[in-house]
Amino acid sequence: MTGLGLLAPAREMLANKPGTVVYYRLRVGDAVLHEGSARVSRVHRQPHGLCIGLGLTSDYLDVPALITRQRDLLVRHEIEKLATPSEEIDPAYKLLVVDVLDLLRRYGSVLANQQPATRDMRRADDKKINEILDLCEERIIPEWRTLWHRANELITPIMGDPQALRDIKLYTERILTPEFVAGPIWRRAYEKPLGYPGDYHLMDQVYSWQRDGDTPFAKLVHRLGLEVAECIATRMVMIQQTIGEVVTKGAHGSTARVTSLGSGPAQEIQNFLRVQPLPRPVEFTLIDQEKAALACAYETIYPLTVTHAGAAKVSCLHVSFMDLLKSEDSFPPLRPQDLIYSVGLFDYLAPRRAANLVSALYRRLAPGGTLVIGNMNDTATGNLWPMEVICDWNLHYRSEAQMLAMVDGLDVSHAEVRKDPTGRVLLMFVRKS
Repeated sequence: MTGLGLLAPAREMLANKPGTVVYYRLRVGDAVLHEGSARVSRVHRQPHGLCIGLGLTSDYLDVPALITRQRDLLVRHEIEKLATPSEEIDPAYKLLVVDVLDLLRRYGSVLANQQPATRDMRRADDKKINEILDLCEERIIPEWRTLWHRANELITPIMGDPQALRDIKLYTERILTPEFVAGPIWRRAYEKPLGYPGDYHLMDQVYSWQRDGDTPFAKLVHRLGLEVAECIATRMVMIQQTIGEVVTKGAHGSTARVTSLGSGPAQEIQNFLRVQPLPRPVEFTLIDQEKAALACAYETIYPLTVTHAGAAKVSCLHVSFMDLLKSEDSFPPLRPQDLIYSVGLFDYLAPRRAANLVSALYRRLAPGGTLVIGNMNDTATGNLWPMEVICDWNLHYRSEAQMLAMVDGLDVSHAEVRKDPTGRVLLMFVRKS
């Protein structure tokens, strides 16, 4: 909510002009919290943008007063959000929300009665609650899918209307989101502790597929989130299979080179390296803007490479995605790659940026190399409603035609789009001549 705005000169000029005098405004929403003039003392780039150090020249910051003022403005902002007239929301959508709430409350009331028996976490209690959860999941998941798909149908017509979408989201966040965030995977997606929803911790939650949560109800709601996120695991398996195909088909003794852009925990590489023996040597390059994600991946993958006695190597490159998108000069030096894949980044890119990045990645393929791009599918049974509305997780959903449009103008040998087993993710496979 709180943000710093630099009014003059343009922010893009600052990188080259430390010492420039600027006028700044510190805002909470549309309200000005503090303003004045300052001199730019330093500028440096970080993965998520510029970090600008300012030396105030016209005033000083009364921090306790600013905190008090910020709290007041935040409360006022929240009150304004409550003024959204619910009568403008489609009655059919309201009924849908009631049905979802009823679904959660019905199962929640049953599981609440089990809570006292699980407090001491004895083994017998764990076995009992797992049996009850098995029974609940068997019944709730088909109902959940039906309601989620109906919600997709109701919100799809308003996706191009920002005000209508905003009203729907605020309404949903007031009524349903507090129920869903009992489940750890929903809470992480909604609260975005690292600044974005699909971080590597959330990926690990999907891959581990555990009953996570402090209460039986939390575990059940977490399971509903895993149902939505199942396509993350299935696309990972497809990439793992593709790595195996690329490494196997090369000339014996030659080195296969594989790059993952937006690698996250790189579970597919972990799984692949657990296969013994390797068909031929392979070098993996992991690129991500999150240092912690790269560290987590490296700490797991490096020991696996050691088991292959020099036949496998892994290296990590920490690069800002924004820098990659702004200039191809920001790309790290790569030898021609046999496989480049990116299955989580393109969901966030507008068409022009997506096409530019595909072109840049395609140029880094070796002859005969393969580029794989993943994206959420624009389908009636996709993840639109649970991600966009419940979690405020904003993505670009694409059709097969929109995926193939990314390679328009490229001299490709072959391009095709495949669906993951859930049908909710598209993977575009592009082979270089």
